[in-house]
Amino acid sequence: MARVLRVPEDSLAADGPIGEAVAMDSLSLAEIASALDDEFGIRIPGDDLTAAMSLRELSDLVGRSPRR
Repeated sequence: MARVLRVPEDSLAADGPIGEAVAMDSLSLAEIASALDDEFGIRIPGDDLTAAMSLRELSDLVGRSPRR
């Protein structure tokens, strides 16, 4: 996630708000969605992605998403 957001890894906390480390805009969300697709072979709807407010919530979402 840090690589996609272009921030230091230590600036992201599992339970901290993702938007606290970086301003989240539509391009950031598209990059996250693309990285998740590349890394895990999953597609997460934009609404679900924007609802994930922390890395832990995003991780849980990835775990629940069906693989392609």
